[in-house]
Amino acid sequence: MVYYFSATGNSKHAAEVIAEKTGDSAVDIVEVLKNGIPENNSDKTGFVFPVYFWGLPEIIKRFALKIKNSLDGYVYCIITCGANTGSADKMLEKALGRKLDYSFSLKMPDNYVVMYDPCEKEKAKKYLRHADKELETICADISGGVFKKGGASGGELNSIIVSKLYDPFRKTKKFFADDNCISCGLCEKICPDSVIVIENGKPKWVKSKCQHCTACINRCPAKAIQYGKKTAERGRYNYWDTIKEN
Repeated sequence: MVYYFSATGNSKHAAEVIAEKTGDSAVDIVEVLKNGIPENNSDKTGFVFPVYFWGLPEIIKRFALKIKNSLDGYVYCIITCGANTGSADKMLEKALGRKLDYSFSLKMPDNYVVMYDPCEKEKAKKYLRHADKELETICADISGGVFKKGGASGGELNSIIVSKLYDPFRKTKKFFADDNCISCGLCEKICPDSVIVIENGKPKWVKSKCQHCTACINRCPAKAIQYGKKTAERGRYNYWDTIKEN
């Protein structure tokens, strides 16, 4: 089973490629947390997710605690990142209470628009093409049961410090929808923690914290969702729009 968490499509794409090439199934962690852990008939279990603040998304920590007692066989993780993943794989090992047999840090387009401008489309496409080549190696390794750590890891010491900033930073107070909102309701549908509800045609953030996955910002078709004052000036990124032909 290949479990994935993905806000803007990078990790979902990686998980689906791995599942297809290794004869496995890709399962959305958000759906698992809602509906329960499905029966796993594979002798391998994979985790595919993005790095946040050089650490684990909160939802990955929560899922790891839920599934840790049901793991056996070969366990691996693929962590998508814009630069490197720090100690995220070690943090996953701690949450699972066991060592990973294989881990790989897969560089893909960075998109945390809350803090910076995502890379422009042509550069993002270049990253995705390279990632697909890396995935060929990853799939061969997993199929062969290879034991190793590889990819864009690094910055482990800084990771320990920076990852501590994630929880206090993931507040929802600064999220809002501007006048470009078309009341499509997509943000409510794709929010992994059901933080967003539509009231009077506009999204409202009803919990104090969220994943800060930026799915709502990056996938809004009207670019109407903002975080504070600076995101209106920044671009947007999601995997599906990026791979579309011009």
